[in-house]
Amino acid sequence: MIDMYDIHNHLLPGVDDGPEDLLESIQICEIAQSQNTKMIIATPHRKDVTENHSVHLIKDLVSNINGKLSQNKTDIDIKLGMENHVDVGLMQDIENGRALTLNNSEYILVEMPWEGRPSYIEQVIAELLQSGLIPVLAHPERMSLFQDERELLGELVRMGCKSQITASSLYGKFGDKAQRVSVDMMVEGLIHVIASDTHMAKGQRCYDMNLGFKFAKQIIGSYRATQMVEGNPLAIFENQKM
Repeated sequence: MIDMYDIHNHLLPGVDDGPEDLLESIQICEIAQSQNTKMIIATPHRKDVTENHSVHLIKDLVSNINGKLSQNKTDIDIKLGMENHVDVGLMQDIENGRALTLNNSEYILVEMPWEGRPSYIEQVIAELLQSGLIPVLAHPERMSLFQDERELLGELVRMGCKSQITASSLYGKFGDKAQRVSVDMMVEGLIHVIASDTHMAKGQRCYDMNLGFKFAKQIIGSYRATQMVEGNPLAIFENQKM
């Protein structure tokens, strides 16, 4: 079994639309460990953290979770990042420490607007790239922006962005359209990372990296699929080029 590294996971309790308590957070980690995941980056929504909590709080939560996992002898390590919605204030929030990169690396998880096509998207992405950061585009296969404007992902990848697909999209958990688009994007070579985007221990948004990996192998072969769950996300954890 290969080692897996998950760069997008909402496992912090009581922060956003993830688990409500620490017990479920630990359950998510234990499930991930059973699927041979070695590290997870907790990525709460920046908007929820800045409006309702604090960066100090989420750092404490990660520390508490790692302590509990160590007590339980669960072989998995939790790091910190954020899922950062793209808006005109993103660069300023990065500079003042209110928006976090993935495990303090040059890679930053960014989420496009769910509705509409704001004119500032390319400008914000260009600012991130010019500052030395590497945007990782969260689940483009599920965003109407990319579903409707199929050439946009290719344009952003050519600019220097990376992209992350949700494991469960690959087997249809987010519907037929997201599944078809995810397959097309992978075949076209526009996807770099598969992540879980887990929100709960059981149910619709549970941890399913193994199942997503299984379907990815059928689409693009074992070597490329392995790069998306092991080599490339590990490069993000270690702040290396992929």
